[in-house]
Amino acid sequence: MERQYEEAVNEGIRIDSERVGLLSYRLLTMFLASKGLSKLRDGEYNSGADILSQHEQPAIEHTLIQIAILYRIADDNARAGRSFNGPWNPVVGRLYPDASKKQSEELNLREACNKIIHLTKLKYDMVEGEYSWQSYVRPTLYLYGRKGSQEWKAVLDVKAFCGALSQFET
Repeated sequence: MERQYEEAVNEGIRIDSERVGLLSYRLLTMFLASKGLSKLRDGEYNSGADILSQHEQPAIEHTLIQIAILYRIADDNARAGRSFNGPWNPVVGRLYPDASKKQSEELNLREACNKIIHLTKLKYDMVEGEYSWQSYVRPTLYLYGRKGSQEWKAVLDVKAFCGALSQFET
């Protein structure tokens, strides 16, 4: 994205785009490494892979919330007309404003960050292996929450989310 965004940010907290780029890299590689890591597990919970895999989902969640907060700060600090509009707000998934219905709409980057911050439940797209310890996560997350009395669901394409983050410059 264009460096013009830097000119649009006011005197609030400055966001280091390289740090956020690193976080998005880490997030994506956690998902992409999951399958390979699952193949190294032996189910005895004494191998390095078994021990490391215990950190997979907490690490994903911690990184996801860091990214969402940093980008919301960047957006909240932006001047009118520049914040997460057009090229700064790409589609990164689908939003079901009423989780009980099949109607969906595009989930853009800003709204994805909002949904991550306000979610009440998170589900992973898990692939089961031959044995339970061989399961791994795919780069899709299912976010659930409530806005007022309405329950919503969002499907986050982690590859698109991280790709959008890598193009954003502050």
